[in-house]
Amino acid sequence: MSDPARAVIADEFLRGLRIATLGVTTAVLCLWFMPTALITPDAYSSPQVEYAALAVLVVVLLTAAAMVVVDRPWGRWRWPMVAVALVSTVVATAAVEPEQLIVAPHWSWKIFGWFAVLLLMDLPLGWFFGALGLQQLISLGQVLVAGQGDRSTLVEMGVTSLLVASWQGAVAVAAVALQQSGAVARQTAAEEERLRLSERVAEQLHSDRQTRYTDLAATTAPLLEGIADGRHDPADPQVRRACSVEAARMRRLFAESDDVADPLEHEIYACIDVAERQGTAVQASMRGSLPAVPLPARRALTEPVIAVLASTRTSARVTVVGRADQVTLSVVTDLQEQMVDDVSDGRREVPGPRSGVVEVSRLVSGDRLWLDVVWTPR
Repeated sequence: MSDPARAVIADEFLRGLRIATLGVTTAVLCLWFMPTALITPDAYSSPQVEYAALAVLVVVLLTAAAMVVVDRPWGRWRWPMVAVALVSTVVATAAVEPEQLIVAPHWSWKIFGWFAVLLLMDLPLGWFFGALGLQQLISLGQVLVAGQGDRSTLVEMGVTSLLVASWQGAVAVAAVALQQSGAVARQTAAEEERLRLSERVAEQLHSDRQTRYTDLAATTAPLLEGIADGRHDPADPQVRRACSVEAARMRRLFAESDDVADPLEHEIYACIDVAERQGTAVQASMRGSLPAVPLPARRALTEPVIAVLASTRTSARVTVVGRADQVTLSVVTDLQEQMVDDVSDGRREVPGPRSGVVEVSRLVSGDRLWLDVVWTPR
C-alpha cells in the first residue's frame, strides 16, 4: 500500500473516530443521563438550573454534530465549546442535592470527558488530560464543599472517575495515534515524491546529455577523428572553418541546458561568443519581446547564423526582432566566397508539434551579405 493511500486511510479513520465519539457522547447524554435527570427532579435543589445546563450541553452537541457532518475542523469554535461544556457540568453539579452527589442523578461529572475527547482529539494528549483533570478537580471540590468528603464517598467517586476516564482516555490516545500515523505517512509520501522528482530530473538530464552526444557524434566526432589521424590539416581554412562551426554548435548545445529567462537570446549569444573569440567584431541587438520558441525551432533559427559567422573574418551585425507571432534573425556581414554555398534559401517545416516553419533568405550587395531567418509558429 502506498504512503498516500495510508495517509488517506488514517484521515478517514480519524474522521470515523470523530463520528463515533459524537455518537457515543450523544447516546450517553441523551439516552442515559437525560432520562435519569428527567425522572429524578427531587434529586436537585433547582431542577430548572439542572435542566437548563442539560439543554446547553445538547446545544453544544448539536453544534458539534453540524460541524462533523460538513467535515469542518473546530477552529476558533473549539475553546468556546469546551468552556461552555465545562461551565454547564459545573453548574449542573452545583444543582445536585448533597446526598445525591455519588448516585445516578449526578450525571454531569461523568459526561464532560466525552465532550473533551470530541473537541480536543486533534490536539496533543496534554490538552485532553488537562481539561479532564480540571473538571474532575472542580467536581471533587464541589463534593467536599457539600460536606460529602467521607472516605467511602471519595473512594467510590475515585473508582467511578477512573473507570469513566479510562474509556475516554483510550479514545483520546487512539485519536492521537491515528493523527501521528497520518502525519508520518504524509511526510514519507512527500519525501518519496521528492525522490521521484529528483530521479525524473536526473533521467531527463541524462536523456538530454545523450541527445547532445548524438548530435555531436554526427558532425563533431568525424572532424576530430580526421584531425587526429591526419586526414584533415588544421592549417586548411576549410578545416578551421568547420572547427568554428562545430565549436559554435557545441556552445549552443551547452547553452540549451542552462536555466535562463530567454533561451533563444542566450543561445544566440553563445554562438556569437565563438565568432568573437576568432577576432570577429560582432554587434548584437534584441528588439521586441521574444515569444517562447521550441528547441527544434531555436536550432533551425541559429544553424544558418552559425555557418555565416564561422566564415566572417572582420565584422558582423546580428539583429533579433521578436513579435508575438514571429521571430526574425538577421545577420549582415562581410562576404566571403564560401558563404555562397554555406546557406541556401528556402522554407522548411521544423519537426515538432509546435515548432512551425523557418524561412531563410539571402541578399548579396557588393561585398556584404544579408541573411534573414524567419520563424513562424504553427
